[in-house]
Amino acid sequence: MRTVSNSPLLEKYIADLGLNEIMNLDKVRPVICISEKGEILTAPHKVQQYLFFVVSGKVQVYGVDAEGRKIPVNLVSKGSVLGDVEFCRQDHSVMISEALTEVVCIGVSVPLYRKILEDDNRFLRFLLKSVSSKVYLTEAIDAPVISVEEKLLHYMEQECPDGLISGIEHASLRLRCSRRQLQRVLSSLCDEGHIIKIKKGSYQLADKVKTKGGSSKKHEQKHN
Repeated sequence: MRTVSNSPLLEKYIADLGLNEIMNLDKVRPVICISEKGEILTAPHKVQQYLFFVVSGKVQVYGVDAEGRKIPVNLVSKGSVLGDVEFCRQDHSVMISEALTEVVCIGVSVPLYRKILEDDNRFLRFLLKSVSSKVYLTEAIDAPVISVEEKLLHYMEQECPDGLISGIEHASLRLRCSRRQLQRVLSSLCDEGHIIKIKKGSYQLADKVKTKGGSSKKHEQKHN
């Protein structure tokens, strides 16, 4: 991973992600962190150096079972944060985060700025919301009394940037349901107008879909 501290893009990325709204940047100096495809951002053997706010690219978060097989947990992209749980635990990550493409992040040094961040009420409120949403989703996925429809909507709202699912396979693994079951749920939620089919394998929350000229895209929710 390489870092860039003096770039005209830094302020643009900070504005795009709204970092000024969640932490006091008068006392914190973020950097741009660029990771190549296949690079590991967080792992059990790595000491956490940065809080990562993803600007572009895709990161796969996964665990590894006793036989060395990957267990997909989440797929993150723009707007996601990596290292928030580890920041709270003050420990190494229990999961592995691997760059699937070139990934650009805003990085905030944990060793340098932990004390400042811990004294920043705005950041602590953000941290509470971020970590609690991940904990809630994990518990909700394991709870048999919550329907797959509810789990899916919460997953899209809390974990999918812009409420967009791109790829059924990952979502079915994350929600621990079969691909066929997820397809039925997606079809049902499309019919009810909760989500919109963007293209094959891609669905978005209806209230996140950008419209042209104020016209609704609900007619696009029918399957091709």
